[in-house]
Amino acid sequence: MSSAPILVATDMSNRSDRAMSRAFHIARDLGATVVVMTVLDDAMPAEMLPDLHDRSRERLERYCATLSGGSVPFTVEVQTGDPTEDILTAVEARQPRLLVLGTHRKRAFMDMMRETTMQRIVRRTSVPVLLVTDRDDHDYRKVLVPTDFSPASAAAVRVALDIAPQAQLSALHALQVPYSGMLATAPAARDDLEKPFRHDAQRADARWRQELDLSSMPATEIVLGAPQLLVRDRAGNGKADLIAMGAHGRVGAARAVLGSVSTDLMRDPPCDLLIARP
Repeated sequence: MSSAPILVATDMSNRSDRAMSRAFHIARDLGATVVVMTVLDDAMPAEMLPDLHDRSRERLERYCATLSGGSVPFTVEVQTGDPTEDILTAVEARQPRLLVLGTHRKRAFMDMMRETTMQRIVRRTSVPVLLVTDRDDHDYRKVLVPTDFSPASAAAVRVALDIAPQAQLSALHALQVPYSGMLATAPAARDDLEKPFRHDAQRADARWRQELDLSSMPATEIVLGAPQLLVRDRAGNGKADLIAMGAHGRVGAARAVLGSVSTDLMRDPPCDLLIARP
């Protein structure tokens, strides 16, 4: 078992409280230590920071003690600086087995114009990141794995099996057939056009499942359609507790390389979301 800790970053909001609770839940199951950190924005007036630092530490230590129940070791770190950069620095220094974050406050217009903290961190780190949206009142029972049969998708499966070993995993592949709407409108013609792409996906799926030893997982659902819409449909309304998916592109690459599906889900996840790299 890995001795690496679980790192959870909090901004002291109710959204982050859910992330902290889930982090302790997972740590208890794994026998891991939790490191809780908060970063006070250094743009605040300097005279406010000492008192805010002390009150933040007191509040976090009290809440962590409640979540731990005496069974999960934890440490609390309160820093002053830039939240994104300091979280990334802590990840680099500690190499946690999992980084846990709460959802950001929705700003519809600004989210379209710039990356959220979650997106920047996922793009710039190699460790798995768990974005928590739901209350921690249950184990993960149903995990949806959107897959393109890549090493990134395989990494997401491995992390999901680590943090939710009792959950039922179901894989979903969005089949992309170029120009299908333009080239074939009759059902028979559309089926003929789709057939070689579906065959290739089935072969890739068989290799992927064999490499991961996923014989106990139900057959991968291969569906023609837009990935974002399919994932939200399969995960929404309580049909999944957790979405586990891979991040593409090298660490630190341009934001577009992360993938439009990951980017879309991180802005407004229908349930908890795990992003992992190969």
